[in-house]
Amino acid sequence: MAPGPAAQASVSYSTLSGVSSELPVVTVSAAASGPAVAVGANMHGDEVTGVGVIHALVPWLRDHLDRGVVHLYPSLNPRGLEALSRRIPGDDLDPNRAYPGSPGGSPAQRQAWRIWQDLQRRDVQLYLDLHTDAPVAIPYAIVDRVIKGKRRADLAGRCLALAAASGLTVLREYPAERYLRFDLQRSLPGALVNQRGMAALTLEVGPRRCIDPRAVADCLVATQGVLTAMGLCDAPARPHSTRVTGGPWRREGGPRTTRSGVLAPLLAPGAAFSRGQVLAEVRALDGRLREQITARFDGFVVAWPERGTVSVGATSATLALLDSAEV
Repeated sequence: MAPGPAAQASVSYSTLSGVSSELPVVTVSAAASGPAVAVGANMHGDEVTGVGVIHALVPWLRDHLDRGVVHLYPSLNPRGLEALSRRIPGDDLDPNRAYPGSPGGSPAQRQAWRIWQDLQRRDVQLYLDLHTDAPVAIPYAIVDRVIKGKRRADLAGRCLALAAASGLTVLREYPAERYLRFDLQRSLPGALVNQRGMAALTLEVGPRRCIDPRAVADCLVATQGVLTAMGLCDAPARPHSTRVTGGPWRREGGPRTTRSGVLAPLLAPGAAFSRGQVLAEVRALDGRLREQITARFDGFVVAWPERGTVSVGATSATLALLDSAEV
């Protein structure tokens, strides 16, 4: 007799209290034991796509989770979501530079502490953070620098393998010196990797201030691929149409502008460029050329900023360079 269909996973709902606002948590548990994974969205309140991804994941996991447990945090910044604010209203600290947090600190630090403690209590083996970059961007998976721990190479390799399972372009973070200067070790994935020795990665998919169905679909597939690599389900991600292979690549800010004006990109996200190639132009409102922005290294375009004009000293783009490039 052929085996019957697998039992549906169970779904339960809870909230985290004692922070700037209550945070909902949805837990999907398979009948068979396995790893525990957490997926969080909307750390920055104006990055909304991940909320839609979490909502889509709940029914999908109920039907497809074969083993283990997935804890879903639809919004890690509900007040910021309501205000469409990157930060928690009333706190100037980036909420993704506050980890592991402090029970007596600012609102962002207290909220970080509560989330940090909850993840430890749930004994998760992987944390997946859902973010967005810009409307004009390719989707990508980003891996933090592992700068602490005795088995740094092993953990870095594991994180890179899980990122590759997303089917998206994989980028490493900035080199170690700038990684620390930008305080990225105090992001939630960065703190988990470097303080807990735990696998973590970030998916940057979709526009910021709205839930775009195409971006939700892309991020859902990428998340399913990562969960498959963890052995929780059987839905490997197909390579995204924009995926750039080779490398290894790292995230890098584009050349800074020396003139103000209208930013006119010349390459589409995902397009490769060579050293010395013109990437974009800065023009006056009447169209006269003020500056050409040229590449200092070979690489490809990841994203263009979400603005039409730039001031002097603005970062012109998000680029990907070979990780060996010295900037």
